[in-house]
Amino acid sequence: MQLFRGLIVGAIVGGLLYGFLVVWMRAIDWLAVVSSLSLGLAVMAVVGTGRDDQGAASDAAWRAAAPDLPPVVDRVTMEQAQARIPGPSEPRTHSGS
Repeated sequence: MQLFRGLIVGAIVGGLLYGFLVVWMRAIDWLAVVSSLSLGLAVMAVVGTGRDDQGAASDAAWRAAAPDLPPVVDRVTMEQAQARIPGPSEPRTHSGS
C-alpha cells in the first residue's frame, strides 16, 4: 500500500513539474520529461519506503524474536548501545629536537 501511495504522489508531483516547465517556463520537452521523471522517482522512493502498520508489526516481531537486540529502525537505541572507544589517556606531545 505504501509503494502504491508513493507511485501516486510521485506521478502527481512529476506531472505538476512537467506542466510548470512546459507551460510557464517554455522548456524543451525532453528536458521537462527527464526532470519530472527524476523528481517523480525521487518522491516515490521517499514516500514508498516510509513506515506503515506493516513496519510496526515487523518491529514487534523483531523485538519478540531477539529481545536483546535493538530494533533496526530505532536509531536512538542503536546509538546508545554503541561501545565507546577509549582514546589515549594523555595527549601526545612532540619534543623538539
